[in-house]
Amino acid sequence: VKGTLVLEHKDERDLGLHLLQFAEVVEEACTNLLPNVVCDYPNNLSEIFSKFYSSPECKVIGSDKETSRLLLCEATAVVMRKCFNLLGITPVYKI
Repeated sequence: VKGTLVLEHKDERDLGLHLLQFAEVVEEACTNLLPNVVCDYPNNLSEIFSKFYSSPECKVIGSDKETSRLLLCEATAVVMRKCFNLLGITPVYKI
């Protein structure tokens, strides 16, 4: 997906800010030898993403902001995969 990422709604901003904290979380985990920080991060990310995705004001598919919101979903998937990789977890893509 190509386009511009625009975070106008609170739930979009919350998710975007959490995604930006990923590098800091990894640095903290490595510096302080705290792998649990990396475990907590994707758990919180999934909660924030669920709030964003289930919000009626943040409809993804079919909205006028579809491209921006799809980019946010894609960024979330990338960061989640990186977290799983760091933790040695193989993600399940289909249930």
